Amino acid sequence: MKFDKLNEKYLEWVNAKTLDSELSTLLASASDEELTAAFGLQLEFGTAGIRGILGPGPGRFNVYTIKKVTISYAKLLISKYPDSLNRGVVIGHDNRHNSTKFAQLAAEILTSFGIKAYLFKGNKMKPTPVVSFATKDLNAIGGIVITASHNPANYNGYKIYDEFGCQLTDEDTSVIAETIAATEDILNWEYKIDETLLATVGKKTLDNYKTMIANLQFYPDQSRDGFKMIYSAVNGTGTEFTPPLLRKFGYEVIEVEEHAFEDATFKNVVNPNPEFDPAWKIPFEYGKKHPDAAIMILQDPDADRIGCAINHKGKWIRLDGNQTGPILIEWKLSQMKKTDSIPENPALYSSFVTSDLGDRIASETYGVKVIKTLTGFKWMGSEILKEPQRGLNFVFAYEESYGYVIDASTKDKDGIQATTMLVEAAWYYAQQGKTLIDVLNEIFAKYGYYYTYTENLNFKPEEIKSKVEPIMEKLRDDSFSRFGDLELKYAEDYIDGLYNMPGQNLMKFYFTDGSWFAVRPSGTEPKIKIYFVTVGKDEKTAKAKCDTLFAELKEFLGL
Repeated sequence: MKFDKLNEKYLEWVNAKTLDSELSTLLASASDEELTAAFGLQLEFGTAGIRGILGPGPGRFNVYTIKKVTISYAKLLISKYPDSLNRGVVIGHDNRHNSTKFAQLAAEILTSFGIKAYLFKGNKMKPTPVVSFATKDLNAIGGIVITASHNPANYNGYKIYDEFGCQLTDEDTSVIAETIAATEDILNWEYKIDETLLATVGKKTLDNYKTMIANLQFYPDQSRDGFKMIYSAVNGTGTEFTPPLLRKFGYEVIEVEEHAFEDATFKNVVNPNPEFDPAWKIPFEYGKKHPDAAIMILQDPDADRIGCAINHKGKWIRLDGNQTGPILIEWKLSQMKKTDSIPENPALYSSFVTSDLGDRIASETYGVKVIKTLTGFKWMGSEILKEPQRGLNFVFAYEESYGYVIDASTKDKDGIQATTMLVEAAWYYAQQGKTLIDVLNEIFAKYGYYYTYTENLNFKPEEIKSKVEPIMEKLRDDSFSRFGDLELKYAEDYIDGLYNMPGQNLMKFYFTDGSWFAVRPSGTEPKIKIYFVTVGKDEKTAKAKCDTLFAELKEFLGL
């Protein structure tokens, strides 16, 4: 489709005398398709802030996105903390294109509004969980991370924290969004830096974070000699923290050298999402070279999520998020029970689209209250903050997309926490001649085999209305009673809010045998995610159910 170059927004950008030179060059060479996407859409807050493809235009991520969001965030902070602006905002970033520049720009803009801004020393990249931790540790009024997490190299993003290091919920992001919409002439907006308000996050805060990580160990004084693991930072932020900490704890860490340096292109990774195959290609080559390694960990670029593979009987087996979570839950709670340290009224948090297996372990075996939330750690974090008035005490939080919190001093998922605890569990069971696959099989033997699969239906940003919305409409409007041998028990529509959660565009369908599937458009990317959880006596039975369910659902939706 040919782009209309009389588009008002396009002309505003093309004719702007102050337009960023890099963006001006990109704009001049952009195709009609690129221009349609760049000027036909406006980036919006999603599940984890704002993310978008880098480039010119209001539908792409660029310096003007940073300016608009930071101006709006500053105004929110001024309205909420008029007398506490000197507590500051902690700003970190990952390894992506322009992340360093974007973080510096956000800091400078905040100072122009009289708000103190903390950058890390040298404005070097830092993991997302470190920013969350530092926000609370420094008693700041907020935090910012410039990151697109696990998205491809052509993306970047902007995540915002409140004073507790928890992602902003819709109550605040809606205010920011309204201010963004009302902000005009951003292309010519100028600011004046107040350099007296630029500060550096000190070593003490980083040491406090490392101490918290060390304290996650149940057996810190026992030797790890002979236990080898393989680690990949996928060219992201984890390199500075994870390998040195693990080595300090006594493990032999083999780093994937091709993934151990900062690289915004991810040329050795291709896709930096540990859920997908490309990121594992080179690490698995290391697995062949080191057949005595027991576990392999990949963190995503901002180190808030992990993927893991286990060396089981000479074969590397990857675990998904719905398998890793239950292993971690069983490990932590079983060890806490041994030391009689499970708190009174313990609470576990998991999302509506996460498998029930971890919930069952926590509630049925250890008496933990399970609180379900919408997708995204901003919801879990906000629920954790309500614990004092509810009389609850945190023990765990997770979601199926490889995100875990073990210590609530970070209110966002923490891949460094998860790595530390998972590696210790692997070491401990190895002393008993078992791998984490053996542990998972023991869990299945007790609770039933849970087979999980997530299908991602990817679209172009401009296809959301034409392709994404009709799928959700069909699920709401056209009824069914069964798929294959699975009989529908009931359905839940979360659009208007359920279980004390705000509304979300999510449909979930439960079957009489305990299986279910859920369908949700992504909050940060132009895609639909379909989550399947099927239950059977063994893997073969449960997988067959899933295959049939998926095939018949595709036919039902006309996919």
